[in-house]
Amino acid sequence: MAQQQDGRWLVVEELLERGDPAFVDEIRRIMDAEALGTFAERWYQDRRATSRRLLLAYLDRPLNAFRHEALIKRLFKRAEAAGDDQVMARFLVLFDRSVRRRLVKVRRFENRVVNNQTEARSLEALWRDQGNVVGSWTQRGGQVSVWRQWSEEAIRVPRGTVMPRGKTYEFYDHRGIKQSVADWVVRLGLLPHTYYHLDDLPESTRARLERFRLFSTPTRNYLRHRVWRYFRRLGKEQPERYVPAVAEALLHYQDGDVVDGLALLDNWSLLHILFHHSPALVSRPNGWLPASGHSLAELEPAPIYAPLWAEAPRTLFQLMVQAPARPVRRWAMGMVKRHQKSVETVVSLEEWLAHLGNDDPEVAALAADMLRDKPGLGDIPAERWLSLVATVNSSALEILVDLMRKHLSPEAVPLDQAVGLAMSRPLPLARLGVDWLRTKKPRTEAEGFSLLALVEAEAEPLRPEIVHWVRETLTEALGFQLAWILEYLDSRHEDVRAEGWRWFQDEPKARDDVDLWRKLLESPYHDIQLSLITALENRVRGRSIESLEPLALDPEPIRLLWASVLLNIHRGNRAKPVAVRQLLRRLGKRPDELPLLLPLLAVALRSTRGPEWRAGLAALVQLVEKNHEAASLVRGAFPELQWA
Repeated sequence: MAQQQDGRWLVVEELLERGDPAFVDEIRRIMDAEALGTFAERWYQDRRATSRRLLLAYLDRPLNAFRHEALIKRLFKRAEAAGDDQVMARFLVLFDRSVRRRLVKVRRFENRVVNNQTEARSLEALWRDQGNVVGSWTQRGGQVSVWRQWSEEAIRVPRGTVMPRGKTYEFYDHRGIKQSVADWVVRLGLLPHTYYHLDDLPESTRARLERFRLFSTPTRNYLRHRVWRYFRRLGKEQPERYVPAVAEALLHYQDGDVVDGLALLDNWSLLHILFHHSPALVSRPNGWLPASGHSLAELEPAPIYAPLWAEAPRTLFQLMVQAPARPVRRWAMGMVKRHQKSVETVVSLEEWLAHLGNDDPEVAALAADMLRDKPGLGDIPAERWLSLVATVNSSALEILVDLMRKHLSPEAVPLDQAVGLAMSRPLPLARLGVDWLRTKKPRTEAEGFSLLALVEAEAEPLRPEIVHWVRETLTEALGFQLAWILEYLDSRHEDVRAEGWRWFQDEPKARDDVDLWRKLLESPYHDIQLSLITALENRVRGRSIESLEPLALDPEPIRLLWASVLLNIHRGNRAKPVAVRQLLRRLGKRPDELPLLLPLLAVALRSTRGPEWRAGLAALVQLVEKNHEAASLVRGAFPELQWA
């Protein structure tokens, strides 16, 4: 055992000398309490920056390194005696994390003696109505003893949280190397043969051991009180050191330290720092509790030594934007609002702008609110405003847009950047971009095509308005181009295609363009296909089939269109009979296409119902009567029909 520990100490010394981060893991594996206590003095007195960094890293770890009580105590006493605010701040956070209470069910019992059975029955009825288990017995002299039992929730430190202080256990592993481990780990059966130290245990096992902490619960409570006493005395006797020292601690609390209201209450020193004078809280020797008739929702900033915080606006701002724990950030925001004038004198305009993109939406919203009446916003160049758009938090977006409307001229924003804003998903940004675009007119085809990018606008409620405006603007400013309509009709958004179809119908040059029709016949979108079927029918309604000839529709594309409509199982029920009529008219005019179109017609007639099916079948019979050569093909396609 001694030889093995000596070997480990050599490794520890070497890692400390090099300033290697692995030092922290290695020293936590040391189980020699006496040697660790002796090492504390030498380690703390080591003034090298690397040694100091490793000390702070060690204190960031939880209090669960086996037999490290002596090391922790002596480091704490050395730091306290030296007035080391930085190390004491780490101890403050470390000890706050060491106690975690739970809500548990506890049984209560009460016994009351009454004078007679009448009073006993009345008391039993009252207690029974309150949900208690009740009972009674008669005493000598005629008095009656009435008892009740009930359960209620109480806040308690769970049992079994103290790190055992057993001996170490030596053995040889499968490689023949002597190893040591705490004997209580072996007794609990938690140690697989391939793991030898607490830090090396699998995650599932380590989670079971997470409840263990060094020192008994009363000792941990004492340490929490003692470290807070250090900072409380600091605020009284050396107030210039208090805020920087406490801020060092506040920056090391994590969200995991305040996962719920009870965990927040378990941070003894933190609540003194933030809410010492709050009427919603009451302190007890074993921890904080909500005051009677109050809840944690009522917490407002009420720090001890509030005047010292009022004199440190810069620190409040830094805590607001840097503190990892949300309760600390919210407290700092409350203090910033309370001391807004003094904060504004030390925080620059650019700093507020930078925090519009803060990950915390509440911080970003406060930064935006602080900018509303800030002088100098009119001097910010357009490039800076537009860069903020890319990073702003959604909670601050509307305020940023209002500021841009107020302080940024549309003429300062190029057309392509205004288009980029109008394409944004957030509605306020898209509306701002559209409003700026309405002040501009495209002068070249390149600018016209940049406007066409708006067919992919992400703000769905605003997109129909956007594409309609683009259509009117392009037609008015640059004339008409068929490529623009294709951009609309090929869009992935149905509302854009609907606007494009209206444009197609309203523009004579587009309606009668054969090449455009041929391209549209290949559209993969069902709404366009159904609209094409209806448009084709309208062009021949009341006229002969020759009216289709000027369009010179090739058989393959038109057949693909009919197939897409007739085989669509989700929509197009009204268009399918129309497509059947068009098929029959096509066959009547071009019987040579019968081998290509007849299989499609067979599927179509079987998928239609009622009058449409009968009308289609009658037209098919007429086709056979007129073209006897088609009879065999039709009989093959419809074997279920009986021919006279």
